[in-house]
Amino acid sequence: MRIGWRCVLGMVACVSFGQVQAQETVSGQILKVLQEKGVINAEEYADLRVMERRLLHEQDATARLEERVDGMIADLRDADPKVRYKQGQGFRWTTDDGRFRLTIGGRLQVRFTNHFYDENPGTNGENEADFSVPRARLFLDGHAFDKDLKYRMQLAFEGDSADTVGVYPNGQGFEWSSSNNLTELKDAYLDYTKWSAFKIRGGQFKVPYSRQWLTASGKQQFVDRAITQQVFSPGRDVGVMIHGSVGGEDEDLLEYYLGTFDGEGGNQTNDDGGLMYAFRLAINPLGRVKYTESDLEQSDRFRFALGFNGWLHEDDNHLDEGDDWSIGGDFAAFYAGFSALFELHHREDHEESDPDVESLGWLAQLGYFVVPHRLEVALRAASIKWDENGNKNSARREYLAVMGYFWYEHDMRVQLDFGRVEDHEGNTADNIDEWRLRMQIHVRF
Repeated sequence: MRIGWRCVLGMVACVSFGQVQAQETVSGQILKVLQEKGVINAEEYADLRVMERRLLHEQDATARLEERVDGMIADLRDADPKVRYKQGQGFRWTTDDGRFRLTIGGRLQVRFTNHFYDENPGTNGENEADFSVPRARLFLDGHAFDKDLKYRMQLAFEGDSADTVGVYPNGQGFEWSSSNNLTELKDAYLDYTKWSAFKIRGGQFKVPYSRQWLTASGKQQFVDRAITQQVFSPGRDVGVMIHGSVGGEDEDLLEYYLGTFDGEGGNQTNDDGGLMYAFRLAINPLGRVKYTESDLEQSDRFRFALGFNGWLHEDDNHLDEGDDWSIGGDFAAFYAGFSALFELHHREDHEESDPDVESLGWLAQLGYFVVPHRLEVALRAASIKWDENGNKNSARREYLAVMGYFWYEHDMRVQLDFGRVEDHEGNTADNIDEWRLRMQIHVRF
């Protein structure tokens, strides 16, 4: 009884797979036995050997193709993508060798403010509404040549006001003027971070004074920082600073910052012989405490931080005219959606012919998430008192309440705060008392 062609071909296919490299395949040996026993004749044997070689060739090509595709897929999986995006942290480009990295991102704040003025000499009890864009920022950061050599640049497109006055070139006395907000450089620095206990930063950046000032405006509980920051914090400046953290299992028990600056503020050159020196020391007894004002993480254990800081700006040209200085402390705590921030500051400004002006300021702030991760309410009280200034009754005070709703953590949120704001100058005719309403939408991308 003769076996059908399809049966023989099926037998050949079953035993042929993976036998390409053998001198005589198993399927060839089977065909030879079938011929010797008369199951197939010589012509059928020759035809089946041709089919066998063709089948083996196709199987070998398919196997090699599958191996090639699998290798390409593995390479793609293992390779670090050149472009990534992370919510709130921008788009990131990284070279294949990892030596260079660039991240580009931005943030935008759109604000509405309504002032309900009291019967002040300068306001006549009128209301004033205002729309503004207090922050429109672009930042670029990453590392260059080495992962430990980090850099950061930040531009403020909301800018700073600048008045321009010009005269037409024909010399006939025609003048023109304009007032614009010009793009401003906020940050531009290099930071060498090879050792966690000893890092070096140089360029323009925030002077290390006050927890609230060092907390980014995009992570504030209220629409903006407290009034104390306008008086006691030196802001940004140009200089060099060493900083780091030591102690504890994660080397985060103690933070320190020591810096020397021009003392003239951001985007300014030193116009005298004096420099400014600043320091900050922060203690985190129960683990690292991030610089933020809301407990979005709903901390499962109590954490707190104590901070001490100060700065001294030398007198102009070292002419023994006296130095300006400030010293302060802060306390921050977080637990289960609750957050607290307290700050106390003292400042003294030397006056050449008048008594020195002393300033005392404090800030108290409490917040709680009534809906975890979504809805937060908070209260703030802040005050600044001046001595030896005008009638000695100069002061600023604010008492605010805020409600914040978080769509995507701090990266997209809306805030509404309302409260009492008082600004009492040395000359009472310049006093301004008001109830103020502010609403702000913040987006970071």
